[in-house]
Amino acid sequence: MPNPSQKPSPAKRRLNRELVLRALTDRKFRQLLQANPVQALGKKLTALQQQEVKLVLATVRGIEAQVHSLADELLCANGPCGIA
Repeated sequence: MPNPSQKPSPAKRRLNRELVLRALTDRKFRQLLQANPVQALGKKLTALQQQEVKLVLATVRGIEAQVHSLADELLCANGPCGIA
């Protein structure tokens, strides 16, 4: 488990950011990352890397939830819109 007081290196943050972006924009990659991270990333993963993949997927779910919520608000900004 990573030490919470230790910040990830810039290279690690960049890699995770790229993974989040790809998972957000490439549905097939995201599904493969969820189902088989080893195949998706093309390498055997350490326990720490497996945790990082889970964090990336959780981040993606959070971003998607925010986007869906925001989209509903924008579509209904001028009154009731009937979106449930």
